[in-house]
Amino acid sequence: MSNQLPESIISLQDLKAVIVEVRGYARWYSQYSVKARVSKTAPASQPPAVSAAAAELISQWAKDQPTAKTMDKLLEELQDIVTKSPRVTITLAAPAPLSLQKTLVEWCRKNITPSILVSFRFNSTLLGGMVVQHGSHVYDWSFRRQILANGPKFSEALRHV
Repeated sequence: MSNQLPESIISLQDLKAVIVEVRGYARWYSQYSVKARVSKTAPASQPPAVSAAAAELISQWAKDQPTAKTMDKLLEELQDIVTKSPRVTITLAAPAPLSLQKTLVEWCRKNITPSILVSFRFNSTLLGGMVVQHGSHVYDWSFRRQILANGPKFSEALRHV
């Protein structure tokens, strides 16, 4: 995709929701443009309400005036992202606040690829840190793993407390 995904589109679920909104807007626009060409006195209908992320994508692609071709191209590009973009899952010890999610996604998009999709999970047994999964690769930087890997040292440290 030549344009970058808005920062509010974080996960695959967010992207699919935006695709549904853009598809609805494209359907409305197609009907609206036909009515406008056929009848000069047809009442102007209001466009469907879309999220800020969908509105941003539509305005990026439409450059002031959308057309059926630009809307079709946008939907094609979004579907391409769904099928081809890399995905990672980040598991934290607690639900990630939106500010942390945006920071992590921003880092991934700068350092990995601009179209990466990130899903967040939480698992309180991690005790802290994070686990990052990409495909079959799992990178475990949790405190739980560190404690289990250094069990004898941890037990010794607890005895001296």
